[in-house]
Amino acid sequence: MKLASCFAVTGALSFWLPDVAIHIAARMRLDAAQVKVITLLVPVTFLCAYLVARRFALRRNFGWVGAVMLIGVWLTGGAFMAIGATPAGGGFAGPDGVRGGFFMAMLGTLPPVTYIMSAYDGSLLALLAVTGGAMLVWAIRSSGMPLPFRCSPKIAGKKFR
Repeated sequence: MKLASCFAVTGALSFWLPDVAIHIAARMRLDAAQVKVITLLVPVTFLCAYLVARRFALRRNFGWVGAVMLIGVWLTGGAFMAIGATPAGGGFAGPDGVRGGFFMAMLGTLPPVTYIMSAYDGSLLALLAVTGGAMLVWAIRSSGMPLPFRCSPKIAGKKFR
């Protein structure tokens, strides 16, 4: 359980921190250029974090790294979007202050609300890319389809001269 929590936090931080940083840098001027950066940068940071976490999970015999990381992304989206909206006058700086930001964060634990809020936030395409990519990888791996870049376990253990 502790390992799963660490992977969920890793997924959440690797996805939402670049988004929050871009929102803080843009403040009130979030436009198409920043949305393009979010759409490209966020999935790349999530993928890098996943590859590192997967290597760590293989040593610990933990098999659901990607799913747990995605759960972390979807459940913490509201909190991070509230933090990202604060410099622009929304989130925790809105008319209701901390209470409004807290409500936004708690409401964001519901996946459909995270989906809707990410459309307003500018991170919808990044969220769909990460989620769709994970589903595609899961479908290919569970189908048993031989992949050209994966070695069979028999070949991987032998040393070639």
